[in-house]
Amino acid sequence: MNGFRNERLRKRAEQALNSGGFEGAEVSATTLKEVLHELYVHQAELEIQNEELRTAQQALEASRIQYLQLFQSVPLACFTINAAGIICEANVAAERQFGLPLRRLKGRPLTLMVESLDHGRLFTALARLRDSGQWVRQEYAFVGAHSAIDGLTDARVVELEPGPDGVDKGDVLLTITDVTERNAWVSELQDARDEAERTRAAYHHILQAVADGICGLDARGAVTFVNAAAQSMTGFGASELVGRSFAALIGGDAEEEGRRALTLSLADGLVRQVAHGLLRRQGGEDFVAELTVSPILQNGSITGAVVAFRDVTARRAAEQALAESERRHRTLVQSLSEGLVMRSVDGTVMVANAMAERLMSGPAGVLLDPLAHPLESRKPGDRTGRAARRRFIGADGARLTGLPPTAKAVDSGKPVVEQIVGIAEGDEAAAPTRWLRVSSHPVPGADGRPEAVVSSVTDISAIKSMERDLNVALDAKERFMAAASHDLRQPAQALTLLSGLLLKEPIPEDARRIATQLRDTVASLGGLLDCLLDISKLEAGLVTPHSTPVEVGTIMERLHGEFRAVAASSGLTLRTVPVRLGVCTDGGLLERVLRNLLTNAIRYTRQGRILFGARRRGGALRFEVWDTGIGIPENQIDRIFQDFYQIGNAARDRREGLGMGLSIARRLVHMLGGTIEVTSTPGKGSCFAVTLPSGTILDERHCGDSPDDSAAGSGEADGDASVLLVEDDAVIRMALALMLEGWGYRVTEAGSVAEALELVDGALVPDLVLTDYRLPDGDTGLMLMDTLRRRFGPDLPGVLLTGDTSSDRLREAAGAQCALLHKPIQPDDLRRTVRASLEHRDVETEAT
Repeated sequence: MNGFRNERLRKRAEQALNSGGFEGAEVSATTLKEVLHELYVHQAELEIQNEELRTAQQALEASRIQYLQLFQSVPLACFTINAAGIICEANVAAERQFGLPLRRLKGRPLTLMVESLDHGRLFTALARLRDSGQWVRQEYAFVGAHSAIDGLTDARVVELEPGPDGVDKGDVLLTITDVTERNAWVSELQDARDEAERTRAAYHHILQAVADGICGLDARGAVTFVNAAAQSMTGFGASELVGRSFAALIGGDAEEEGRRALTLSLADGLVRQVAHGLLRRQGGEDFVAELTVSPILQNGSITGAVVAFRDVTARRAAEQALAESERRHRTLVQSLSEGLVMRSVDGTVMVANAMAERLMSGPAGVLLDPLAHPLESRKPGDRTGRAARRRFIGADGARLTGLPPTAKAVDSGKPVVEQIVGIAEGDEAAAPTRWLRVSSHPVPGADGRPEAVVSSVTDISAIKSMERDLNVALDAKERFMAAASHDLRQPAQALTLLSGLLLKEPIPEDARRIATQLRDTVASLGGLLDCLLDISKLEAGLVTPHSTPVEVGTIMERLHGEFRAVAASSGLTLRTVPVRLGVCTDGGLLERVLRNLLTNAIRYTRQGRILFGARRRGGALRFEVWDTGIGIPENQIDRIFQDFYQIGNAARDRREGLGMGLSIARRLVHMLGGTIEVTSTPGKGSCFAVTLPSGTILDERHCGDSPDDSAAGSGEADGDASVLLVEDDAVIRMALALMLEGWGYRVTEAGSVAEALELVDGALVPDLVLTDYRLPDGDTGLMLMDTLRRRFGPDLPGVLLTGDTSSDRLREAAGAQCALLHKPIQPDDLRRTVRASLEHRDVETEAT
């Protein structure tokens, strides 16, 4: 009987909804509740079938209370307004949506809730609603407590009896959907009588919109509802799934985890989750899914279940790939020869490879401990025992104090990068030492403070041993080269001076040719020694560029005049294309580089021509030397810049040069901040290019004149300055004295420091001291200069002559502010240096 009555009520509700008979009509509470009750029946679908019929009867008896509860539970903002436009009632959703409490909403004019531009449009629509019962759903701009709200607004005329207090409840119900954020989920809100149907529709839309597949099941496990995501994942349509057992969609065997979870949940009512279940697609293919089975309980009975699932095939594959990657990385970390460890700030080891574990268990453990105390600073012999005698030293051999690397990184929050630490087992200098290179990087937490630290340790004991051996070998090499150079320069100097003096004498032509060949041979030997000296200067860091404005065209024209005859004598044509530009650089070093390139081009070109030019390249200046020579094989281009390397000169024919020009040129170019490049085709020729850095080009009018050294080679007398010559080699001393006297100087000779001091004691006041560096009885020229400067003042100029190419001599001469010439010395170089030293003294004297 009840079933028949409920069926009759449902049909009446459908007829009323379809015909629109409720619009504008007065509806009794009984009829309203029957309609609402039937709408809830539709929303709950199979879950509330018989129970809803019984609750409908109860709802009829409490229609007003249920109406108010329904009004407050509606998830959309609802207002009732009276004819004066005053809000009479508002629900909780309106309070939440507009950010105002109910006490401020009730009695508030609707004009304060709507933007002024929409006042006329909204109140016109409300008037039309009251007059004709017609309303068109549209959006209005509302004003919330915190921001503007775009509200999709519905309105219906309602008949509400005044409350017990006689307050007007209004005659229009407004429902406002906030489409600012949830425009896709909101449906038209008509009135409170069909709220249940709208809620059911909203839930239906939500289920269809979610990305997870959702299936509703009855108590037997048959599908009653599927959303769009479930259809998309399985490939089955809704008509194919509804009525079908969900268990048939579960892949795998009968014991598959998903099938067991479904069976148990329908039996005991417990929610179960399956992390990696198998579901079957149309066509029989299985995919990995994450399932949640949630039974539906009604009055203690299981009436069905909801199964939510998502396709995690890609995620599962990613997890497996991540696990495999982690395994590979762990294997890689374990295979490292370096120690690698990650520890929390409380000292807990989070990750460590085998090498790090061995180090942490030994003396090096303190270096990797984030809680380590500062290293002790003690004197040798303070304590006894092996551990007590252990020292931690730095790369310079000094004892380390303060926090070790890992503790320091945690304490400061900054990385400690490649700190060299030696662990010496004893106080002795030769104590066995294990050398480690330690880097520690703090890992910040959410608050920015370190929560862990990653440290790497490399045992560099073998490298340090090789460094020691290398330093010993380099010191031995430098001492050998210095000694050999000194011993060679002495006779070479004598030969140079004597051959120069011989060529000034009227001798037969045959003898002159022999003397000329002798001079050239000695000059070749001097070139070799000069190359060794250049390398020593560069390695000692004593060659410092002095940038001044330099006119490029002048340098290029001078080089052209110098090499044109040389090229012509070899049957070559030298063409120079100078540029009228200035650069700010060291003109002397630049000219030397270009001279080396031109010398190389002429040496390796048998026929054809050589092109020397310069051009702008952006903001930089590029010099190029092209030749039509033998070319350079590609596999030898890098080697030509090595010391003493020459192409096609395996017999080391000194007439072909020494193989040092390009090596020195590259060093000088780097000092000038530029680059040197080479392109070549074997058999066709090469191009060497030197590019000076951008920003060095100047306007030509800002360039000064290039130094003019022509006076050094003139035959004019330099003056009558008094020169004290100190040289223990009698032949060299004689040759130097004759040469200096030929230039007009008054020369006083001495063979040792003692003789020189005797001359000074005898009232000699020299204007310049020209002395050999190594003198008899262990004395040196610098010692003599110190003695004489204490007597005659610090401005006394000095010129040191030496055959020693070691970097120590270069530093000592620079520190003593003495000019330094290396044997064998060319007469022009000596004359130029003596003159410059005397002129420098005169300038300082005038300034004083």
